[in-house]
Amino acid sequence: MSEIDPGPVVQLLARERLALDDTSHGRTAFFSHLGASPRLRPGPWIGHRDLLYALALANLAPTQRESLARAVLVEHGRDFGVGRLRLRTAPSGLPLGGSLLWIEPRDAGPRILYAWAVGPKAQAVAADWLLLRAHPAFGLDEPPPVLDAAPLATAAALGDVLVAVDTAVTARLVADHLRGRVPLAAHPRFAPHLDGLDADASVVLWPHDALGSRGLRRRKLLAVLLVDAPEYVRAAAETWVRGLSPMPDMAAVTAPGIVDRDGLVAFLDACDRPAVCLRGDPAIVSGANAFLQDAGFRTAPSGEAHQLRLL
Repeated sequence: MSEIDPGPVVQLLARERLALDDTSHGRTAFFSHLGASPRLRPGPWIGHRDLLYALALANLAPTQRESLARAVLVEHGRDFGVGRLRLRTAPSGLPLGGSLLWIEPRDAGPRILYAWAVGPKAQAVAADWLLLRAHPAFGLDEPPPVLDAAPLATAAALGDVLVAVDTAVTARLVADHLRGRVPLAAHPRFAPHLDGLDADASVVLWPHDALGSRGLRRRKLLAVLLVDAPEYVRAAAETWVRGLSPMPDMAAVTAPGIVDRDGLVAFLDACDRPAVCLRGDPAIVSGANAFLQDAGFRTAPSGEAHQLRLL
């Protein structure tokens, strides 16, 4: 199928009081997943109860903590409103209160489902549009292999291994996948959200944006695994790795617990086959767009700079 114009949907959301995974001045911010919002500007916040509880464990500034104390806690399946929009959350299938957000204008307009990420157990919701962040698991023709516990355990027996992830949600997915098979240590940013950590473990979970930090200096890294890293992270990691002695191996992997192409098609079918507005890394958006069109879906691709500024 051909591409369609997402303009009316984007404009509808841009003129409303609701901001999605963004803390824009003068708007109410809905948080879908822990870490999906790059900046936590103080203001009116809304999120699922479990997400806000998880956020309470983070290292927040006093003004951020004040906003958290005043935040509106919502439950899945119960309607609430912001301005002229009727809203409802549903489980995204990801941990720490991850949520899909269903949006419908109170007067008239399209039913919109907003998704920062989708797990295999996401709850389908009928919609006319799906606003979806493109992910390597379904956006690349040949995505990196899913993180595998067996070779990771083998490497950890020989030396330290760094597993670099973007957010606490991905860190939790990795930790759950490796639980009982590979002991883990973690960066202080992730540690409050993970159970059973061992500070002396050979495998350490670390943020993409903290490579080269002081906490890694005591480790002699045998390997670095980049989980779903965008190009700018890969480039920075390559530069950092070349400066280490001895230089560790580096490889790209995909996070466990994210839908692949088959899973995404099944989810879209269950949502009444909405049109899909893709956002994110242009290279991944392009691959996801071509795949979805080949599968018979209407798509509206949008690059990072255009889409995320509006949503």
